[in-house]
Amino acid sequence: MKDFTKEIKDILSELKKTDIIYGKSLDYILSRNKAKQEEFEETLLNCKFLEFTAKQEHKNETRYVLYFRFSNKQGRVYVIIPKEKLKIITNYPLGKKTLRKYRKRRFIKSEDI
Repeated sequence: MKDFTKEIKDILSELKKTDIIYGKSLDYILSRNKAKQEEFEETLLNCKFLEFTAKQEHKNETRYVLYFRFSNKQGRVYVIIPKEKLKIITNYPLGKKTLRKYRKRRFIKSEDI
């Protein structure tokens, strides 16, 4: 699976917090991850913990799936569509077991092989 992390970092570096649109209600997205809106947006725009990015073609639009890993026990996935504004389709938390599986299968970098 090809990693699009550099491409998405370039796109996100040009955006501001005011350029974010949510596909679902903000309360639902924040309650799912037990985070505040500022933390949520800052994590996404900084890309400090971004581990892997996948690109998807879905109904004539390009989506990116961003996998963030904060520790060995905690992570988060964002599904976004970058256009003039950044649309967050959904997000969900990752637990310890899922992170371990993703580490084995998806997050293998070329320098690790």
